[in-house]
Amino acid sequence: MPTKRKAPKAARRKTAPKVKAKAKPKPKAAGRARTKAAAPKSRQAAARGSAPPAAQVRAPSTPRTIFDILHPGAATGSITSFRDAPDGWTPDHTRKLAAEAGLELIEDHWEVIRVLQGCYKDELQPRIRLLRDALEARFAGKGGMKYLFAILPGGPIAQGCTLAGVKPPHGARDLSFGSVA
Repeated sequence: MPTKRKAPKAARRKTAPKVKAKAKPKPKAAGRARTKAAAPKSRQAAARGSAPPAAQVRAPSTPRTIFDILHPGAATGSITSFRDAPDGWTPDHTRKLAAEAGLELIEDHWEVIRVLQGCYKDELQPRIRLLRDALEARFAGKGGMKYLFAILPGGPIAQGCTLAGVKPPHGARDLSFGSVA
């Protein structure tokens, strides 16, 4: 039977004891006033004449998104509800397109736009069937595609994609027949 080997001395050493954190100094008596309002904590800071680090002075701010970092100063007030919107798309442009088509946009139009933009976020060129199924599932309680054809007479997919700022999929429009989707 083989004998057990002892571990090297370095492996048998115990870890160094933990250093206790320094206790906070007790507050001074209320009657005594400090002679200096803001004395630097170290001699190096006093020699430099610098202020405390910015991380300690910075006021709490709202959490930044990647869009804010990539596009500083960009106005995102109305686009926040359209998180999957393509670059360059604005709700104002959609309102102009709808006015040209004779549509008065209601909340369901905006929901169609959100659904279509979400489908295009997931796939570069989604199939008509995928778009149709997504719209059908979202608006099933209101009548599905029949309701969507009522609010978007140019076709919920063809006209909806135009309003959403994305390219309609191939076959969504048949120029000899009209909108088929």
